[in-house]
Amino acid sequence: MLKKDSCGCIVERKYASDYLIKRLYSSGKGKEICNKKIDTSRWFRLYYSPAEKVVTYKSSECPLVIICLEALCEAYEENRGLISRDIALQKLRVIKGLQINTLVERVVDEFTGCLSNG
Repeated sequence: MLKKDSCGCIVERKYASDYLIKRLYSSGKGKEICNKKIDTSRWFRLYYSPAEKVVTYKSSECPLVIICLEALCEAYEENRGLISRDIALQKLRVIKGLQINTLVERVVDEFTGCLSNG
């Protein structure tokens, strides 16, 4: 699936840094569907826009959280609104330079939990 940024340029994201530089889902537009606190300094909120059928987010400025949320929102869109822990982890495992650790797994669990309940 080809993604385009706000100016219409095609965006191809392979490396972890690509997800930080080209944030396509960080708008926070739509209806808030959840607000999660990962730890004392990390958090995120998910929003759903029914018209666009897309999930966006607002989050703390933790690079790992941002990379995860960008990739997970993209996976949600690519899978037409279906997301599971396995699909989410599969999406994250192919990002070059991203190591799956307990923080990443926590973001995945919270993200997929929001969408299965939201």
